[in-house]
Amino acid sequence: MARAVACNALSESGRRAVRWACLALSLGIAANASAAENQAVLYDGYGSGAQCLITGRVIEAEQRTAAKESDAWYKNLLRSMRILKNSEREDVKLEITIGQLRAQAVSDAEGYISLNLTPQSPLTPGWHTVSAHGKNTRGTGRLLIVPSTNTLGVISDIDDTVLVSDVVDKTTLLKNTFLKNPKQRLTFPGTANFYQRLLAQNAAPKSAPMFYVSASPRQLTEPITAFLAQNHYPPGVLLTKQISGQGYDPLLDQKAYKSAKIAAIFKALPWVKFTLVGDDGELDPEIYQALQEKY
Repeated sequence: MARAVACNALSESGRRAVRWACLALSLGIAANASAAENQAVLYDGYGSGAQCLITGRVIEAEQRTAAKESDAWYKNLLRSMRILKNSEREDVKLEITIGQLRAQAVSDAEGYISLNLTPQSPLTPGWHTVSAHGKNTRGTGRLLIVPSTNTLGVISDIDDTVLVSDVVDKTTLLKNTFLKNPKQRLTFPGTANFYQRLLAQNAAPKSAPMFYVSASPRQLTEPITAFLAQNHYPPGVLLTKQISGQGYDPLLDQKAYKSAKIAAIFKALPWVKFTLVGDDGELDPEIYQALQEKY
């Protein structure tokens, strides 16, 4: 029902954009890659060193053109559809590597992997490279181990907090999301600097507990990460929504989704005091107040 309401609220230009998206999908635009090659997409992980969670997805690999500030809207739309329309790969065996640490994973029916790791020796604080290797499959990701000396953190919303999206206007939201690329999206002046100044109070600012919690699907991880980097936001863990497969996140209940993600951060890093930053477009004040009262 909510989806139908959103579609009915679109203007003619918004419906035209959706029709273009459907056409792109029906034509199989994403079929540029060789079917013999897979890509292991590893999502940002975090932990205390004694325990950490590694998640990812195995999909069909493909070549995508780099985004440019001069790109036309239709090029952005096709690129967005390639990102969204990925063919998952089931039952792919992977070896996950973090320094000397080795672990095994197998992708599920939706291509997802999830590993709770407890190293024999705690991982050193800071950012680690996570590698995945399998038959015709490879990929890399990041893992943040927060030192106990870092006691101040930031948890930030994405849409209309750091990224101008206009989530309350569904037509504008769709246009911003699918017809623009990261180089064409706008941020809120001063926000990145504000986060940097907050995190600089830590003993080791380069491994500060910075988290970005987005209600966007995990397929949009790459463009969001690119946007944060080009606008000089502090390096941080980006958490996005898994909308399919086992253990998927609530699709429409943003309060349940964000509350669970933030509570998990609190549990993993109990010594950190967090500043929570958001907007009133998707109940962030109410969510944050409830978390503050509980914790």
